[in-house]
Amino acid sequence: SWKKLDKYDVIVSNPPYVTMADKKQMQNNVVNHEPHLALFVTDEDPLIFYHAITDLALSHLNSGGHLWFEINEALGNEVSEFLENKGFREVVLHNDLNNKPRFVAAVKPK
Repeated sequence: SWKKLDKYDVIVSNPPYVTMADKKQMQNNVVNHEPHLALFVTDEDPLIFYHAITDLALSHLNSGGHLWFEINEALGNEVSEFLENKGFREVVLHNDLNNKPRFVAAVKPK
């Protein structure tokens, strides 16, 4: 169904990125009340959704378009490197208000 989508200038995603190992350290109010499908990924493949969304962006993001991800702070370098290997440029890891790496921005080459 992705093939039917238009082209976009910006794609922003907050995919599930909390590993099962990280889940053990989370507050009960989050673990007990937030939908698990929206939060958690396996420890074995924590970038599964980043791969899928990046593939979508490669075919549905206009040249020079921007891709933004919210990320697991422990995976910022891994996500950045992955995007660079996929051909994105201007890959930048951004910190949140607590000065933790939480967002990656990238530009699809022209």
